[in-house]
Amino acid sequence: MTVFLDTAVLMYAAGGEHPLREPCRRLLRQVADGELAAVTSVEVIQEILHRYTRVGRAEAGAKLARDALDLLAPVLPLTHALMRRLPALVERYPHLDARDLVHVATCLHEGIAEIISPDRGFDAVDGIHRIDPLEFATA
Repeated sequence: MTVFLDTAVLMYAAGGEHPLREPCRRLLRQVADGELAAVTSVEVIQEILHRYTRVGRAEAGAKLARDALDLLAPVLPLTHALMRRLPALVERYPHLDARDLVHVATCLHEGIAEIISPDRGFDAVDGIHRIDPLEFATA
């Protein structure tokens, strides 16, 4: 089983005190140890850099992006075929923002059925099973 890692997993693992920090760190250790097959996309890397530069922490964002690129290499690309899925996904799941729908399109395009994310919005998406980091960490 290969899972898709949502941006939040990486951000919580790198962030300050939070109930999801340690579960997300354990999850990333499992990836590093080869116990969990995981991927992410260029959109996740972009989200990390966007968020960190927006709050004036460009260096920390660059480090997290490098670490994610190393751990999850190669990251999945955004292609024209993948992006062609977005308009229909926006119409079908208007409660999700465009960035989350890029993750959905990536998973569907790549045949990935599971996403690890604390975002319950993914629960309504057909063909994608969301795994909460807290539940994954205790499984």
